[in-house]
Amino acid sequence: MSEARKCAVCGQIFEPRAQTPNQRFCSKRDCQRERKAQWQKQKVKSDPDYRENQRRAQAHWSESHPDYWRSYRDTHEAYKERNRELQRIRNIQRIAKMDVSVLGEPRLCSGFYVLAHAVSDDVAKIGAWFVQLTVISDLSSSSLKIAKR
Repeated sequence: MSEARKCAVCGQIFEPRAQTPNQRFCSKRDCQRERKAQWQKQKVKSDPDYRENQRRAQAHWSESHPDYWRSYRDTHEAYKERNRELQRIRNIQRIAKMDVSVLGEPRLCSGFYVLAHAVSDDVAKIGAWFVQLTVISDLSSSSLKIAKR
């Protein structure tokens, strides 16, 4: 008989099965669930066929349950609020925060730009324009002559 071991998940002592000499997890449901999750994570990393099969299975499930996330959000207010807060943070990171000239980066240059309307917490999704800007005068701080009194 093999010697008792400590479970890699719960830390409890267990007797490994004789058929599984390298057993690291006890038979508790949560420990077996974690064992399977670790195996799947490793398998997705190392096996492209398994990864593709998982992708197809998830896509099929999503098509079969189109309203799942909508109803989940409707019944899980904390999830919805956390998602909103994280989206606000992502929006702030995507929107220009300050004049780039303050950061010592080059000023706006002549060229083609995408112009889109952004309103406070919203990020432009439609209605963007492709525009050409031409710098007529560059008033960088080094070229300004300021009179002293």
